[in-house]
Amino acid sequence: MEIKLLPPERLDELNEIYDMRRYENFQETRRRNLETCKEICLVAEDEGRFVGELSMMTENANIPVAVIPNKRVYLFGLRVLPAYQRQGIGTALMRCAVSLCVQRGIFELTIGVETRNDGARQLYERLGFVNFLENCSEVQFGEICKFDLLMLKLR
Repeated sequence: MEIKLLPPERLDELNEIYDMRRYENFQETRRRNLETCKEICLVAEDEGRFVGELSMMTENANIPVAVIPNKRVYLFGLRVLPAYQRQGIGTALMRCAVSLCVQRGIFELTIGVETRNDGARQLYERLGFVNFLENCSEVQFGEICKFDLLMLKLR
């Protein structure tokens, strides 16, 4: 298992983990964001196949408080294929993301977790995330998403 930065030209391969094609323009928006460094994506690769991803935004217009340029990034996607879950891949992706942020001078990481997603919340709290803002909401692909914003201070 190898964790590395996603080359933008391999973005399409993430559709097995999370089908971006179901939302209009989402895949192209992500490609542009990767190319302009507005998004950082780490992937877990097993024998040439992506089995997990972690994506962070360095800019975020939807939740302005979630990002402060050169200080705070917003983790918007942590996904692992079902057959690879509960093997430490999500934790390894998070640890790699923290290390990368520290190397780049970022010292706060935020993440939105749906209020009813207890499994994800437990993972993030085990990694040191704490509540930052409760009862947030944003429109995602035409639907309102309710979540809490958690934060991890890296130094």
